[in-house]
Amino acid sequence: MSKEKIGFIGLGTMGFAMCYGLFKSGYSIVLPTYRREIDQSAGFIPLAPTLEAKIALYDEMLNNGCEGAENSAELFKKSDVIMISMPTSRQVEMNMYGEEGILANARPGTVVIDLTSADATSTKKLYKECEARGIDLIDAPVSGGQEGATKQTLTVMVGGKEEVFNKVRPILDTIGDPNKVRYIGPSGSGDAIKCINNYMSMTCFLASAEALTVAVKAGIDPHVACDVIGGGGGSSNATTYKFPKLMFTGQGMNMAVDLMKKDIGLYNGLARDNKVPTIYGSTTFNLFEMRSGGGDAMTDLSCTARQYEDWTGVSLFGIDKKD
Repeated sequence: MSKEKIGFIGLGTMGFAMCYGLFKSGYSIVLPTYRREIDQSAGFIPLAPTLEAKIALYDEMLNNGCEGAENSAELFKKSDVIMISMPTSRQVEMNMYGEEGILANARPGTVVIDLTSADATSTKKLYKECEARGIDLIDAPVSGGQEGATKQTLTVMVGGKEEVFNKVRPILDTIGDPNKVRYIGPSGSGDAIKCINNYMSMTCFLASAEALTVAVKAGIDPHVACDVIGGGGGSSNATTYKFPKLMFTGQGMNMAVDLMKKDIGLYNGLARDNKVPTIYGSTTFNLFEMRSGGGDAMTDLSCTARQYEDWTGVSLFGIDKKD
């Protein structure tokens, strides 16, 4: 069992898988039992596909060395390392401030690892406030989805002090693939590269949806089109994985439209702050906004590619060949 005690906040779809992986790897965890009911219903994954399954894994952790905390102040006081996995910077700030927040209760020397796909501006502000109290904050957003979180093969992108990154590297190497755990630069750099990555991912995804729709209209089987493009200069994760493994099989991406729209918006804001035109970023954001405004805000983001189905009648979702 690791001597470091990790307090984990945010046991949703990604957070729960990361927390459980740390537990199985021998880390001592402080669980936020004061919000157990919220966390248990915050999303299901193959590791815990039902409420009953998630309850059982939560009980397993508590019955095998993990501690519970009756409130956030207790969790922060008990922890040597605090890990936060939240939807947005707003929730991160809610955990930072107030009488029960991190700034008021974490001990000097505590390291806060923010796994959230956060706003770099907020992160840099919190970094300075933590530093003033002897607390180290690093931004460490992850990529790799639920599968990566469950298999502990995530990509981890870290901003903050490099010496703090090195200090908690064993923890990051546990939730991620050590070959994909990267120090990026000063505070906010991890958040910046994460929104850039998500912008690129979704722009390639939507461009692939358009291209495959054109291929079908031209009489080409979309499976064949993906195979050829995936082995050529137009290859991307969209043509080698997202469409053949997720879209064609009807699985979707297990992430809501508005959650990804937030990241693309952060990318556009970052570009504007640095006086870079966002021609493709604006188009990608608008396609997400179209679905969000049309009632799909909390729908799986795969529906953005289905916009082409609405326009053309060509379906790319759930079309996998039957044996």
